[in-house]
This record gives sequence, structure tokens and C-alpha cells, in this order.
Amino acid sequence: MARQTVNQVMKMVAATVNQEATAPTAGGSEYNLWLEYINRTIDEWGQAHDWDVLRKTFQPSVLGVSVATIALPDDFRKLSGPVKLGILGETNPQEIPIELPERAGMHNSTDEYLTIQGDTSVGRSLLFSQGTLASGASLTIPYFSTPTSLASPAQVSQIPDPQFTVDRVISYIFESRSDPRFQIVENKARDRLLTMIENANAATYDSYSNMNPVQNTLRRIGFRIGRN
Repeated sequence: MARQTVNQVMKMVAATVNQEATAPTAGGSEYNLWLEYINRTIDEWGQAHDWDVLRKTFQPSVLGVSVATIALPDDFRKLSGPVKLGILGETNPQEIPIELPERAGMHNSTDEYLTIQGDTSVGRSLLFSQGTLASGASLTIPYFSTPTSLASPAQVSQIPDPQFTVDRVISYIFESRSDPRFQIVENKARDRLLTMIENANAATYDSYSNMNPVQNTLRRIGFRIGRN
């Protein structure tokens, strides 16, 4: 299915729940309710898997020698790779390991590591064990972000399968109306979510475009099926 705007998603939802192919008027109570359901669906999708489309890189500036804590972006969910520290004048960046706060006491005072502090309420931050970072240093922090909420009729969701959004919103509406069909539609949405996860995993490990395919035993010894 082609990418669908918020208005097009609502139009498809309306065809089932209201028996009319007209999206609610933008700004109206029904529109706002359905938009809330769409954004709830986006949040559910974002928490279900580590999606490649949600990968981002944060490169904060280190301006002073007293910097010990790096505030992470508001959309930070979890790290997606090692944090790299570049020192001014050095060619290769250094990978800084991440440690659990409760294991910090197991390290020597000279060990370099990072801990993630805070929570979703006050925000997340990276704490550098050495207490200071040299001015001019650079940090590269790869992370998985939370998906972007939608607000206007012309916006497009990051979810690759718009029909999942349609089915999930319909299930929310049916559930709010005490319509027993919500369970059937919810199961359809769950199946689509599982399919997206399966396709995402396949794209990572089995795709022809994958530059680093998983090598099995036969391929390691040069055996090619159909040729040897």
C-alpha cells in the first residue's frame, strides 16, 4: 500500500466505522479523537521493535572542560550502538562502553565508561565516569528515537504499513463504542504488526541489498548451492 496521509487514513477508517468515505472535519471533536488514536497507534508501533527508520545520531558539542553530563534528545529511547568519543588531534575515535549505574563501583577510578541517568519524566542524560571531557572533544551517540506524533491532515506516518494504522484505529473506535467487533479488527492489526517485524528482520539479515549477509557453514567453505 502506498504511503497515506492522516486525512487518507481517516477516510479509510470512516468507510468502515461510519459507512461513508469522508474523513472527519479537521479540528472537529471526531477528528481530534481519531487523531489521538492514530498517535496512540504510532506509539504502540514504535515500542514494538527497534525499527531502522527510527535510528538517529546525536552529536553534541563539548564546549568546556567541566562537562561531565550530556543531555540526550527528548526523543531518545535507547542506544542503538556504541558511543564514540573523538579527541581533538587524534585520528580514530574511542568507543566508550556503557555500564549500569549499580555496577559503577566495580570499576577503577581511572576507567572510562558512561552511564545513562534520568527517566522519561526529567529526561535522559549520559554521565561520563571521569567527570570531565576536554574542550573540543566530539561525541557520536547513535540511538533509537521515539516516533513523531502527527498533527495535520497532510502529514504521513513513519509506519511502513498504513493498513496497520487503519485497522488499529478502527479497533480503538469499536472498543470505545462497546462494539464486539473490536477484537477481530485488533487481531488483524496485531497480525500486520508481526508481519512488519518479520519483514524488518528479514531486511536486516536476508535481503539481497544487505552488505553484510549472515554467513552459513557452506558459504564459509566456498560451497555454492546449484554449482557444486
